[in-house]
Amino acid sequence: MKIITKDDIRIALTDVGVESGQTVWVHADLAKVGAVAGTKTRDDFCAAYLDAICDVVGPEGTIVMPAYTTQVMRFDMDFVWEETPTLMGLLPEYLRTRPQSLRSLHPMFSVTAQGARQNDICANNSTNSFGWNSPFDRMLKGGARVVTIGLPSGYLVGMAHQVEAMCDVPYVYNKLIRRMPIVNGKPVDKTFSATVRHLDLDIRYDLARHVRNLREEDHVKSSRLGDAWVHSVDYVTTFNTAADRLGEDPFYLLEEPPLFTPGKIPFDGSTAGRDGIANEKPDSTNWAGFYLYNAADPGSDEADLE
Repeated sequence: MKIITKDDIRIALTDVGVESGQTVWVHADLAKVGAVAGTKTRDDFCAAYLDAICDVVGPEGTIVMPAYTTQVMRFDMDFVWEETPTLMGLLPEYLRTRPQSLRSLHPMFSVTAQGARQNDICANNSTNSFGWNSPFDRMLKGGARVVTIGLPSGYLVGMAHQVEAMCDVPYVYNKLIRRMPIVNGKPVDKTFSATVRHLDLDIRYDLARHVRNLREEDHVKSSRLGDAWVHSVDYVTTFNTAADRLGEDPFYLLEEPPLFTPGKIPFDGSTAGRDGIANEKPDSTNWAGFYLYNAADPGSDEADLE
């Protein structure tokens, strides 16, 4: 196992385009990189990385990491904002527990930020996971940079679920989260949702395809660090180029399209006999109801025009 220094971390980050004042969205697996000289405890080890990132982005920069808590939905657990640990690794959990950092409020897909823009990214977000006014939407609009440390380059598409949600791909859906977040010992009376994949579909990602395309266009920068790599790409670039391709092929981020089954969500099939308008026989369809939607009143603003 190689031994690296804080200087090595700083040099690698600079080599991949991280600069002073930037917001960086970081995914990391530190175990793959090696030992850090002078560190004896887990906290020392994590602090060396966080200090190095802080040195590079400076006081005007911001560090953001995933603080996802998929265990909350999987095991129907409480999400306690101040306490529930993230399962995203040592460094994100270390950042989450730092007193100067701020965690966003989402029971499943929260993020933690430290730095000049931490409130802009993590405070007063919407209650959806990846859509408008989420931390991801704010990172996109704020021009963040994606950085991976010790992880395969496919993690550069670290906003894959965001772009899937925004592009409305057919293998994900918005799921209501039953439990309210608990903050200061009290539940937050809001309805939260998460964009998640359909579990009954065989979904296999190939995010490296997008990274290869980005690299061909000179958008990806990489640098060796210990026994692993640091990779980086502009957040807006990787999001927009993925969105463009999803506009042409909704399965672009997957190895292959899932096998959809007619009559099962999301391949809903014919709604005849289930929509309250048409029965199952096309020759006796209630065409008036079809066009007038069963004469239901959708509401109107016509009174405002008078």
